Amino acid sequence: MPRGRRGQSLLEVGIALPLLLLLMAGVVDLAHVFSVAGILQNAAREGARWGATFHPTDSAAIDDIKNRVIQEAAGSPLTLDAGEIQVDPDSGVANSGDPVTITVTHQVDLLLSQALGLPSLTIVRSASMAMF
Repeated sequence: MPRGRRGQSLLEVGIALPLLLLLMAGVVDLAHVFSVAGILQNAAREGARWGATFHPTDSAAIDDIKNRVIQEAAGSPLTLDAGEIQVDPDSGVANSGDPVTITVTHQVDLLLSQALGLPSLTIVRSASMAMF
């Protein structure tokens, strides 16, 4: 190999490797976001089903709905707290045929957002079912 070309491959790897690592981190973050969004959607749907079946008539029933959403997400494993879950109607008074809507809001810390100093991503999912 000629004397002037010895470091060419090392320079090419030094330029390409950070770009490939950035691309791979982006792919992992995208997969993580889709996974968390699916988990949140399933948890919201389960909470809406639970609320439609058991008519939220008081604040204790609303707490039961929130606990059901938390349990559904915990099986995935994703840790939610009751402050991230909103139940509508929040008054606790509902009749047959009225919709119950569950909205789950969760912040996700991504690899790239931590590395680049960007804010975390907020995912919001909701589900609504009619009470019977």
